[in-house]
Amino acid sequence: MIERRIPARPVRFKVDFECCPVEASLGVLGRKWSMLVVRDIGLYRAQRFNEILRATPGLTKRALSLRLHELEREGFIRRAAQEPKYVRWELTPKGRDVLPVLMTLVQFGAKWHADRVFADHRSRPLTEIFEEAYIQKILEVPHRVPERPGPLGARLTATPAAPASASA
Repeated sequence: MIERRIPARPVRFKVDFECCPVEASLGVLGRKWSMLVVRDIGLYRAQRFNEILRATPGLTKRALSLRLHELEREGFIRRAAQEPKYVRWELTPKGRDVLPVLMTLVQFGAKWHADRVFADHRSRPLTEIFEEAYIQKILEVPHRVPERPGPLGARLTATPAAPASASA
């Protein structure tokens, strides 16, 4: 049996929540295949129905159709082009905001599930998987400027953050 320790004092948030933000975010994104469909469109650049289907073994046509409609309804993707037998999908700004989360999952999987992810079972940093410019592009959120750099961004970049100055 795993023993879990609960902190004596819970974390104090600066604001009150109506609902947990993680729970709210996992609404559609937490459904089976949803994150993989976003991955296919955003990271793999698969834009058409059959391209997405080929990129994800085990995904059925019915499940893909359901996920595409849910992701579209929730504003993660939109139809970039549509003709009688041709639909091309693209991420919306909301969908592009999921890409850093996916990049974090790639990093986690490459470290902790290397035995399943790589043929040689060796864990790898992101910089061995993607070009550094691509990592920076995915992690870049151009319409938002953070108040201060957080540890997540520093962990995902190839170059370590500079140490803080002692004169502060």
